[in-house]
Amino acid sequence: LSAQTAVEDSERIFTELISSMEKKRSEVTELIRAQEKAELSRAERLLEQLEQEIADLQRRLTELEQLSHTHDHIQFLQTLVSGRHSPLEVRPDFQTSSISVHQHLSFDGVRNSLSDLKKRLEEFCEEEFNKIPPHAAAVQIFSPPEPQSREEFLKYFCYLTLDPNTTHRHLILSEKNRAVRYSQREQQYSDHPERFDYWHQVLSKESVCGRCYWEMEWSGVGVDISVSYKDISRKGRGNE
Repeated sequence: LSAQTAVEDSERIFTELISSMEKKRSEVTELIRAQEKAELSRAERLLEQLEQEIADLQRRLTELEQLSHTHDHIQFLQTLVSGRHSPLEVRPDFQTSSISVHQHLSFDGVRNSLSDLKKRLEEFCEEEFNKIPPHAAAVQIFSPPEPQSREEFLKYFCYLTLDPNTTHRHLILSEKNRAVRYSQREQQYSDHPERFDYWHQVLSKESVCGRCYWEMEWSGVGVDISVSYKDISRKGRGNE
């Protein structure tokens, strides 16, 4: 399993975990709101009943107040005995003693449950994370065998072009700076700090590192081919 694959898998798993937690959070919020709405509806119905009962009692008290001013005492007593205006009369569908009022709608149980869930989830994550090894398993890397044939060397083939700024004045470049030949006549090249002024040399533009392969064709009396560092001396008769 590569590091990139491991990163992608962990990102996917954490994204799914966060999505699941967000879904549960929404569900808990909906449950709390639904319970709150139900309690509010119950309180509103209770308030309506109380207001109706108060109105009925006030009406009866008003009637009794009016009866108390009558001069016909016999009629007053008959009215009370009949019970039509008894102050203790209540509607048959309403029992005052059965009314229970919640002074405060508490969600302490929800908070305690969520706090406990958070604690257990953190402990579970800590336990599982401790199972992850701190260092990735050592990977044994096998180097490919050294190339032996030309076909094998061609796997590392690259083109090289020659740098005109390093060309000695008795050398002439051609074929898009991929060929060089000697000239007895000194060329009128511009002065350049990178140009060789004694040895008949020219450097390639491209730097090479690691495994590489190139081929060269030559003709004539002879040619010297070598590999050097870029900071090789360009001036004087140094034998670097």
